Amino acid sequence: MSASTVSAALSGGAHVSTATRRRVIDAADRLGWRPDRRAAGLRRFHSRQVGVIYEVAQSFQASLLDALYVAAADEGLDLILAGATVHHTEQTCVAQLMRDGCQAMVLTGSGLSDREIADVATRIPTLSLCRQVSLGGVDVVACDSRQGAATAVAALAGLGHRDIVHVNGAGQPMSAEREQGYVEAMTGLGLSRHVRVLPGGSTVEAGVAAAQAVAVMRPRPTAVTCFNDMCASAMVRQLRLQGIGVPEQISVVGFDDAPVASDPTTGLTSVRQDASELARQAARLLGRRVEQEGPVPAGNEQVIIIGTELVTRTTTSALGPGVVGRPS
Repeated sequence: MSASTVSAALSGGAHVSTATRRRVIDAADRLGWRPDRRAAGLRRFHSRQVGVIYEVAQSFQASLLDALYVAAADEGLDLILAGATVHHTEQTCVAQLMRDGCQAMVLTGSGLSDREIADVATRIPTLSLCRQVSLGGVDVVACDSRQGAATAVAALAGLGHRDIVHVNGAGQPMSAEREQGYVEAMTGLGLSRHVRVLPGGSTVEAGVAAAQAVAVMRPRPTAVTCFNDMCASAMVRQLRLQGIGVPEQISVVGFDDAPVASDPTTGLTSVRQDASELARQAARLLGRRVEQEGPVPAGNEQVIIIGTELVTRTTTSALGPGVVGRPS
């Protein structure tokens, strides 16, 4: 058959008979043929492919991908993923997705420099997801990290805690904003003399190291807020291994409400980022950008900030009278 007849049969063209369509589909099945959407996009001189870069090791980003798939399908977008690892950098991911001919780029919690992000945005529409940046032509969809960190502090203070320590992200994206939210909340509650910040990070190793540091602090804090859930959940496990009760002696709060937080063996209280809403807002914005084609002019970028909420589980409780380090 001619290429046009085969194409019409596979795409549901009305002028192709049922028998012909059936023969084409049967042949495609026997051959194991599958449509190449990238090639189809080239034929149309337009595609709706969006590249998504995410950090493989971060469980929240993995859960966010599922929400992005759902939201992208609603907008008629195709996602092409590139996972950043120790040996496969974000820069490599950017180059890969550019070669794949993506019409837009999503940088999820990106660790790229502002200059690198701005450079991508000069070539195709670029959206910074879960990281707030102020760059011309770069769209942003993120949660309010300062507000989320402040919510955690307020909740702990409401349980009677005063000596609250923050384990920061050690330079990770949004680390400064979460630390600032902690300091501002402590100051606003009249607890500035109790402000203490420990170096941390976003990994299990960071949580273990932070737990070891907390265990020897004097006075020992009665509560800790952490940069993210991976760090916080590792801290909980390490504190318990060292014989320190959580939440009996130290309450711990994470950030993200990643899948690891709901693990019943940890039951981590966490500041929730709404993955579904983040994905929905991002997909709606990307849908418009791929229609417009070309980079977003400086000054036309959009910034969408979404609120957070605290999900209370079993790693936080009211301050008991016998807790070591309880302020007088």
